[in-house]
Amino acid sequence: MKRLSFAFAIALLIVSSGSAQAPQYKKPESGVPVLTGFVGLGSEYEPGQQQLLPTMSPVALVPFGDRWLIESEAEFEGAYTHLTGQPWDHEWDKGVEYAQIDFFANKYVTLVGGRFLTPFGIFNERLHSGWIRNFQTAPIITDLEMTDSNGGMIRGAVPVGTGLNINYAAFFSASTNNSWVGATRGAGGRVSFFFPKARLEIGTSFQRKLQDEHVNTYGMDFTWQSTKLPLDLRGEIARNRFTGSGYWIEGAYRMRRAPFWRPFMRKSQAELRFEQFFTPTDMPTIPSSGMGDMPDVNTQRFLAGWSYWVRPEIRTNVSYGREFSTDGDHNIWTVGITYRFAFPLAGGSK
Repeated sequence: MKRLSFAFAIALLIVSSGSAQAPQYKKPESGVPVLTGFVGLGSEYEPGQQQLLPTMSPVALVPFGDRWLIESEAEFEGAYTHLTGQPWDHEWDKGVEYAQIDFFANKYVTLVGGRFLTPFGIFNERLHSGWIRNFQTAPIITDLEMTDSNGGMIRGAVPVGTGLNINYAAFFSASTNNSWVGATRGAGGRVSFFFPKARLEIGTSFQRKLQDEHVNTYGMDFTWQSTKLPLDLRGEIARNRFTGSGYWIEGAYRMRRAPFWRPFMRKSQAELRFEQFFTPTDMPTIPSSGMGDMPDVNTQRFLAGWSYWVRPEIRTNVSYGREFSTDGDHNIWTVGITYRFAFPLAGGSK
């Protein structure tokens, strides 16, 4: 009995000691408002035309409790253009990229209201920002898409076992005629299949314009990150029978494994993009409402670029490209620098 009592006392001491040393649950700290974004200066050179392209894009993130988030981004883009034999001209475009409120209903569903980036493909939502995209020049087919929408959206992700996540987004947009928050009436969405082990995502998108000419746009996209090399590949296909169709494919390789010039190479990235655009042959074209003017003829474009991070928040990049079309072939040079900033508006300095 003495031995049994002694053993019981020792066991009780061990359990009590372990409980005292075990980490205690601590309620997560609530989020704080954050101001982030970037400022940048780009330049583009084509035969007979030179452009300086300053940009400023602040982003505000304001959380409320555990389920609400307000996020917004304003964009100010300048274009200082010089044509051979003419004086410099300039203009500034301003607008709200998004101003939305998100409600996280549960881990599978998020409800969004306000102004948001249209969930079509991958470039518009994920890569359009100047401090993220590899090249200053956006792919031609982005002009087929509704870039911003005013209305509502439901989105989320559903895991299927451990080897597949299904991501989804569906939206409706109202027509808005305003220089800051203009939008087209339409509806659509995107569904993708993400395979975590392979680091591969394959998506498909659809949108229908519901004002003026009612037309459909279809798209497919993919993103792949190698598990063996510091290599990213991604691309998109988009088709609109009235306006045109095309695709782009892009690769980026971080040079940190290069055996030479290591201090420079470990902060560098090499990039390539190839794209094609095809004009419709059996239907009249309809003017687009995207970010720019699409070619009137079939066009091919090749771009090669190099990025170097002076610091994690300061990136410089240069690219060379060549465009081929029946309107004439020409070179495209770009040089740019971007600075990304991020700091809390309350609750500390980190």
